[in-house]
Amino acid sequence: MGTVSFRATSKTFPGKVPVHALDDITLEIKDGEFVALLGPSGCGKSTLLNLLAGFETRTSGELTFDGAPVDKPGPDRGVVFQEASLFPWLNVWDNITFGPRVQGLGRDAYESKARAMLKLVGLEAFAHALPAQLSGGMRQRVGIARVLVMNPRALLMDEPFGALDAQTRLAMQQLLLDVWQTLGTTVLFVTHDIDESILLADRICIMSARPGRITREITVGLPRPRSIESLTTAAFATYKAEIMAEMKIAHAG
Repeated sequence: MGTVSFRATSKTFPGKVPVHALDDITLEIKDGEFVALLGPSGCGKSTLLNLLAGFETRTSGELTFDGAPVDKPGPDRGVVFQEASLFPWLNVWDNITFGPRVQGLGRDAYESKARAMLKLVGLEAFAHALPAQLSGGMRQRVGIARVLVMNPRALLMDEPFGALDAQTRLAMQQLLLDVWQTLGTTVLFVTHDIDESILLADRICIMSARPGRITREITVGLPRPRSIESLTTAAFATYKAEIMAEMKIAHAG
């Protein structure tokens, strides 16, 4: 399972001048679905993801994960940020297995899963390397593997490739497609990149400027499995034109 339900969910940050970040969000995500949140900086995409992660609490409305109210973080929802935030004194293997070890699990309980994740992200040869010895893309691979080894039912990704150069970003997008195709985990993916959202997602939720609202949901019908070659197809160009026009309307409003 990995189903998500936002129902009339809103978020206001208190203060001398309260910030109304999200307004009346209603969104259902099915088990195994890949959903992208697309919108400009400051529209509330990350806030919406943080609500599901349990890092923030909603002001009103309902939010459930697998039918249970979300009110705190949990290993059933793994989060990948823009920066991998690895422990610099631990090697790749120890970073990946940090979560299970903190939970008090014995090596027998996590070793095979950790080795499988290491292989899945292509870092078998770097198990003993320190983060400082890795490229930005490799560090982000470690960050993804560290989350996946905890067997989350949903993967929450907050612009995870935003800090990477264009070539590395494409490579990481292909890696994520391959990982998702293999594992089938529910994914909520925050981005402001139209191409990225079309390439990766089953469904794209376009958000307005603050207070963030979902102005339109677009189902991406490109066949799977996908690859970066999908970026060059006529169907891809059609989706991109549609989304650009929708975002122009949403942001003008």
